[in-house]
This record gives sequence, C-alpha cells and structure tokens, in this order.
Amino acid sequence: MKTFAPFRLFLSVLALASVALYAPAAAPGPATHGQLTGTLLDGGSHEAIPQANVVLLRAADGAYVATAATRADGSFAFHNVPFGRYRLQPTVLGYEPMRPVVAVSNRQPNLALGSVEMMPFGATLAGQLVGTPEPAPASRVAKVGNAGRFVLTSAHRQRLTASRPVQL
Repeated sequence: MKTFAPFRLFLSVLALASVALYAPAAAPGPATHGQLTGTLLDGGSHEAIPQANVVLLRAADGAYVATAATRADGSFAFHNVPFGRYRLQPTVLGYEPMRPVVAVSNRQPNLALGSVEMMPFGATLAGQLVGTPEPAPASRVAKVGNAGRFVLTSAHRQRLTASRPVQL
C-alpha cells in the first residue's frame, strides 16, 4: 500500500507532462494595449520642460486613466494603455493649457507624439498675443474650503489690473 501512493503521483506527473508537451500551444490573442510617448517642450525657446505632470483622460467622458511626470529631457511615456481615444493634458504653471485628443489603436499601438510644444502665457506668435484672458463676468469667485475664504479668479485680476493707469 505504501508504494501505491508514490506510483499514482508518478503517473499523474507523467500525464501532465505529456499533455503539456504534446498539446498545441495556445496562440496569443490580439493585442489590446499600446503605449504613448512624447516630449514636452517650451514653444518659445524649444527647451525641455522637466518635472511636469501629463495626465491621460478618456476622451469620451474625461475619466482619469494615468499620470506621467516628464523626465529631465522632457520625455514622458504611458505604457499598457488600452486601445481608445484619449485627451492628453499636460499641466505646467505659466503655460497655456492644451488638451489634444489622440488615439491608440491596433493600427498604431505604439503612438509616438514627438515634440509637444506648450506656449507660455503672454508669448507672441506672428504678431498675435497668446494667453490674453478674455473678459469674464466679475462675479466669478471660487470658494476654498469651509472657512469662508475666497480666491480671486482671472476675471477679478483682469478687472483690478485694467483699472490701474499704466505709466510709461
């Protein structure tokens, strides 16, 4: 009886090994994920913008997908991104916001954006001033916390700075 248990174990291992050896290998399914890479640059000086946050949002509903920080050379990468359309949202203080829509698909699973240039506030492009705030209602105020403190929005700042005379 004692030799019967080891013999059964040997036969089980032999059967599993033969099935694994002679069974056809399962073909890998189609890829469903890709990657997205790029480099964040200053639009005026064309220098890299390090340590900036780049957020990936689903284009359909704006749901958060992932965040990447730019490296010292301004490069960023998102790996294992499910196929679909996304809104890329780099966030850098002092630069105009931008939210381009990109698509990662089975036709282009490794999407390389190349240089993504962000324009600084107040930069000039071909005679046009970029980043000038449009007039907004002066009643827009954002409440911060429950303490009742308020923060001035861009509409308030514009109204306050426009009322001061400029001396040259």
